[in-house]
Amino acid sequence: MLPSIGCSATRRLASTALATSSSSSVVFRTATKLQFRALGLYRRFPQAVRGFASAGRPKKASPSKEAKKAPAKKPATKSTKTTKTTKTTKTTKAKAKPKPKPKPKARKVKKPISEEKKAVIERRTLKSAALFAEPKALPNQPWRLFIFEQTQGKTTGNGAQAMVELAPQYKALPSSEIQRLESQVEQNKLANSVAYKAWVESHSPQEIYEANLARRTLKRKYNIPKASAKFIHDERLPKKPASAFSLFTKARWASGDYSGGSTPVTQVVAKIGQEWKNLTAAERKPYEDQAQSEIESYQKAAGAILNRTKSRSTKSPSP
Repeated sequence: MLPSIGCSATRRLASTALATSSSSSVVFRTATKLQFRALGLYRRFPQAVRGFASAGRPKKASPSKEAKKAPAKKPATKSTKTTKTTKTTKTTKAKAKPKPKPKPKARKVKKPISEEKKAVIERRTLKSAALFAEPKALPNQPWRLFIFEQTQGKTTGNGAQAMVELAPQYKALPSSEIQRLESQVEQNKLANSVAYKAWVESHSPQEIYEANLARRTLKRKYNIPKASAKFIHDERLPKKPASAFSLFTKARWASGDYSGGSTPVTQVVAKIGQEWKNLTAAERKPYEDQAQSEIESYQKAAGAILNRTKSRSTKSPSP
């Protein structure tokens, strides 16, 4: 091996020396001498030279002295998740004191309704039930028709003053104009009757019955309207029964004792009333029995129409 080392070294020196300068022949000769000396040393001490040469080389890693084997991998063990049951030690807090219950709110005591307020509510309720919104009637008299035609579409202001001014004109009308007005009045009466009947039948018999009761109460308690009370006439409702006194009065007028006389009606009514008071119980009984029979017939018919389950017995009024 040493000769090869020496040869290779000699070649390198020679090639280097030749490349640098032609005057380096001395170096070439010196290298040759060293080559031969090295050869002699190798022959005398072969083992020492080998050791020296091998020491200068990088040692190849022998398979026996490889890098330390990595520790054998342990077989992969399946990691089983161990659910640690961590006991949470509950810290027992001191119980909070219960909050005091809120005081119940004081209920507002409703003030009692005053008598005036009650009267206002009652009047409003009765007016609503009385069905005052009847169809407006056309003039049913020649004089009213004349006033209506003369003031229609005009602002008269004071109606009473207009009637005073138109009265002379009406009296001066010719007979032909009076006949025209009378003919128109008859047509108006017929139209009013048809319209009124249609309005009445647009409400149930029960509503008409309650409307008449409301009108009667308004007139008795509150004098509404100020004029005489007008009640709704419904042909579907049975005719109200006559009292015993009414039956007696009718019989006395039919007897002819007070017909054709000059005695005023008010005096006749007063005399009949006095006669009724002077009657004995036996003399009144026929009229009272007839009145009771009419009451029962009325209640039966009214119960069928008005769906009333109870009927109050009316006592025959006396004057």
